[in-house]
Amino acid sequence: MKRQFFLTITTLCFCFSLISPLQARTWTSTDGKKMQAIFLGIEGENFKFKMRNGSEIVVPSSRFVKADREAAQRLDRIGDDSFTVASARKIDSLLATTLAKNGYKSFNDPLPDDLFVRRVYLDIIGRIPTRKEFMDFALNPREDKRQALIDELLLHPGYASHLFNYFADMYRLHDDTFDRGIRMEPYTQWWRDQLAANTPYHKMVSEMLLAKGNVGHNPAAGFLLRDTGMEFDAFANFGQVMLGMDISCAQCHDHPFNDDLAQMDFYRMAAFFGNTQRTIAYAQKTDEMMMVNSRGLPTQMPNAPPGWKNQFLSFAENQKGINLKDQRSNWFKYYVEALAWNVDDNEEMETKLPMDFLGKGGKPGEVVSPRPLIKPAAKMGGKTRREALRDWMIAPENPRFALVIANRMWGRAFGKAIIEPVNDFTDDEIRNCSQPQTLAFLSSEMRRVNYDLREFMRILYNTRAYQSIASEEEPSFTKGYYFPGPVLRRMRAEQAWDSLMLLSNGPEIDSKKGRDGSFYKTLLNVDFHTISNADLWDRYEAWNSYRGRRMAAAVAPEGDYHSPDFKDDKNLRASALAQPADPASLLDTFGQSDRIITDQHNYDGSVPQVLALMNGSITDNMTGTYSKIVEDLNVLDGPDDKVRGTFFTILSRYPTPDELKIGREMMTSYGDDEGISDLAWALMNSPEFLYIQ
Repeated sequence: MKRQFFLTITTLCFCFSLISPLQARTWTSTDGKKMQAIFLGIEGENFKFKMRNGSEIVVPSSRFVKADREAAQRLDRIGDDSFTVASARKIDSLLATTLAKNGYKSFNDPLPDDLFVRRVYLDIIGRIPTRKEFMDFALNPREDKRQALIDELLLHPGYASHLFNYFADMYRLHDDTFDRGIRMEPYTQWWRDQLAANTPYHKMVSEMLLAKGNVGHNPAAGFLLRDTGMEFDAFANFGQVMLGMDISCAQCHDHPFNDDLAQMDFYRMAAFFGNTQRTIAYAQKTDEMMMVNSRGLPTQMPNAPPGWKNQFLSFAENQKGINLKDQRSNWFKYYVEALAWNVDDNEEMETKLPMDFLGKGGKPGEVVSPRPLIKPAAKMGGKTRREALRDWMIAPENPRFALVIANRMWGRAFGKAIIEPVNDFTDDEIRNCSQPQTLAFLSSEMRRVNYDLREFMRILYNTRAYQSIASEEEPSFTKGYYFPGPVLRRMRAEQAWDSLMLLSNGPEIDSKKGRDGSFYKTLLNVDFHTISNADLWDRYEAWNSYRGRRMAAAVAPEGDYHSPDFKDDKNLRASALAQPADPASLLDTFGQSDRIITDQHNYDGSVPQVLALMNGSITDNMTGTYSKIVEDLNVLDGPDDKVRGTFFTILSRYPTPDELKIGREMMTSYGDDEGISDLAWALMNSPEFLYIQ
């Protein structure tokens, strides 16, 4: 009876459409019947669906055509794409309406397959496709192969690797910001881990805003510790990355270009961090951010018992023979400072207006109460100030938070954000931007997908606008860009680096790991209330044994800090290297940010870039006669296939007849090895290689 009921439901489902076509994928049975439903997942040999009336059903997978069985395997990993496609169509409709109002007939011409495959590989996983990856797509006859490739790449390890590069620039991730042995690798690794896990963006922000302890206790504390000693500068950066407002000017005077932002507003907003204590050394009555201990007492170290520092120093002197007055004890004192580089809420601290305060609404030296820069008001009852700030920040009523990250992610996909600069714009600029309806919809979609950046980017990559030929004209600063397609742009430094690493080492680079900060994290992850002096001394000795760059490269397998492994910086993707790369490195030459100022990546061309590609050591290793490129292409038969293979490898496209002829002549004149080497060198040094079309 159960089996008969199951088959009856199955037959009905294939006969009737119970969900709107705009919100459901169409599934086809082996006998040609259609069903529209939301795909929920795979259960054994069955597929599970949700119907328009809310009911859930299961259908044997064998009932579906091959293409749908393959689609189900993909959607089981990334989720149903019905709303993805519907949202992409809505975006296209909004864009097209505004385009028509401004004299455009339509979007730019559709992107051909060869340009599409190269673009999505570079945009989603941050490198060009391999020859095999290009050919697999080019020869794929399926109608939904673009959707399938987008999903495949969004699930690829390179997706998180490439997204990390963007956030590293945005949040100024820097492993070696401080002297005296204090490092940031655990915070950097926290970002890698969160993006690899596809943690929703608002949850990452929440964890950073509420973090306590040092980067050993909670690596997300690195956000608040990044600018210890320059807290007002850190607060100004917070405004740029999370609210799209550069409020740094208002620290000293009323904002010169924004009448709605006064000096008092800056300090009221900063007061949300007014009792957030961040300590390297021991603050006395006042710390660097004018946070005053209301009782006038020395500030104790966060998260530790009173007098903890003096007690441990006494142990070091009396039991271990440390002479604290001797410079040779500096590394011991640096370790104690690293432990003390530590975040907590201290209710006895307040923010006071500086003595040179010039604004209205307060007097120099006056204590400031927290109040947000924009409405709605933050609800303070029963919360710490940071909790109130977090709740205000991510609340659906906040007009800025979702909009800022949606605008930024749009800029990643299209090479230009709807509002620029992305870190400083006014409400008037929001209202008067080129595509206000689209921006409003993007903000609502960011909230709908619950800040799932992977799903949000999935929507953008499936739009007709994104899959259009890039606009070659430089968008005017005085005229709006209406997005008939993405803008023509150069690769990021990290995309160029990762593509070169692919050519010289193969796709193995996608899975190779580098430093992760685990050694440093383990040395700092101590409970000050329970750890013995002897155990803590043992950690200090490990610290002292592997300090400096060796500490940065050390990895503690399973938390064992006694015998760490060491990672080198060879043959790794940019995201796995030290952050940022060394000055004068290839990444630096091609414009990687120095991570001092937000969003400082440089796309400008330069003579050193040309020289690096023409005769740099990396290019020589990639295109020499004993290189991996030559080795891989020599397995092909005949000069024509080798010429095509070289184009597939470097530019991800077929050669034109003239290019094929020239390449064939090179093979004939110089032999296969030299011919492949010279052709690969020429293609790599062509402008086409560095551009995303």
